[in-house]
Amino acid sequence: MTDAEQPAVRLPLLNKLLFSADHIGLQAIQYFRQQWVLFFLVPPAMEGVSRVPDVALPGFDLDARVLAGVLIFTGRFIDAFTDPLIGWWSDRTRSRWGRRIPFILFSTPFYALFGALVWFLPFEGSSWWNVLYFVLMLELFFTAATMSSGALEALVPELTRTAQDRMSVVSLIFLFAVAGAGLGLVMGGFIADAFGFQIAGTFFAVLALVFRYLSLGAVWNRAPRDITPASVPFWRGLKDTLRNSQFVAFLPTFVMFTTGVGVLQGWVPFFAVGVLLQEQEGSASSFLSMSVIAGVVVAGIVIWILFAGGRITKRRIYGICLVASALLFPLIGLTGLAMAGNLLMQGLVFLFIAGMPMAAVFLLPKGLTADIADYDALVRGERREAMFYATQNFFEKLTYALPPLLLSLILQLGDSAENPLGIRLAPLMAGVLVLLGLTLWPRYRLPDTINRETVTQAGLLTARA
Repeated sequence: MTDAEQPAVRLPLLNKLLFSADHIGLQAIQYFRQQWVLFFLVPPAMEGVSRVPDVALPGFDLDARVLAGVLIFTGRFIDAFTDPLIGWWSDRTRSRWGRRIPFILFSTPFYALFGALVWFLPFEGSSWWNVLYFVLMLELFFTAATMSSGALEALVPELTRTAQDRMSVVSLIFLFAVAGAGLGLVMGGFIADAFGFQIAGTFFAVLALVFRYLSLGAVWNRAPRDITPASVPFWRGLKDTLRNSQFVAFLPTFVMFTTGVGVLQGWVPFFAVGVLLQEQEGSASSFLSMSVIAGVVVAGIVIWILFAGGRITKRRIYGICLVASALLFPLIGLTGLAMAGNLLMQGLVFLFIAGMPMAAVFLLPKGLTADIADYDALVRGERREAMFYATQNFFEKLTYALPPLLLSLILQLGDSAENPLGIRLAPLMAGVLVLLGLTLWPRYRLPDTINRETVTQAGLLTARA
């Protein structure tokens, strides 16, 4: 029996809970950074002083906010190229702790350290030293995060080999991820208002450290240590990954959805100030984020009930929710135009509705990628989970680097109560991005249970293979 067909020992419920709970810290530090970093670097004029300078050269001027967007984009762009290399390295690692544990164990402290230091710029006002420091800390944080988080993510298909077991872990990850997003998006605004961005950033870095080691402890003696390391050379492995028809069908949907959501995350504080006319942007943004999360949770529970009852497949619900997101995101920009009344309440309602279809796209991708990795193992005879997750992250980061830059550009059309055009158009941009990602999705055909018989019935494996 090959590694691809070896059954895995099922995790007890407590271990599943602790393993999945990592996403509390992971999502908290991620969502806090994504929502607030552009605002932190270049707040609206009435809220504070820019921490990065305008660029003024002969015949060329660059607004400070656009420069900040370029800096964030550059950090993500460079970081994207480390993912396939680290994933390939992880797949090929041979140690007494297995393929993944060494990466998680030794890189996690640096992941937390640099996650906090990003917020400690050396100067309060506008300075090029702030620019250099920010780029360095951001890149160090991204590299450590890739080594730690990528290895942990690759354990999902190694620890779960049945559809029900995998879905239970993925569902727990979803629930804890929602809790983490709530901490980052909701509590983050309150902490930043009360204590400042430095305290908030440090709090979430410590949270990420604690939950990462709790997760590692839960699988320390249960993560497979006898799987044969992959032997394929790097470039061939990358080519094989990108030739997987099901991965190619899935990847654009995930990448473009996360890009669109990234635009909305950075947009929320500007929406609170410029359209909803809220003076406490941190608190208002927290309430708006709570509304999105409430929509995600309600829809997530419904999706789980439907899946557990065998009434719908991952493939079908994922596609439906992508289309719904593409249609609903642009409607948020109509807040205050379509009807009269309390602006904040309108914003809360619109964001709750828009949050509902997001549930499937937050809940299912880890399971879909695990299915794709299992399908690849059936075809090729060796397990390369980290390469699939890393390649997915590579393309996600290349495009997810874009939201701050795209947002900074569209806000040039108007980012104030007097001229909110850019703020109102940003949700339309997010919807268009999601729609573009749907191009190849109809070609995805993997069943929920991956084995030789079901994959052959789906027409993805010949009976003789």
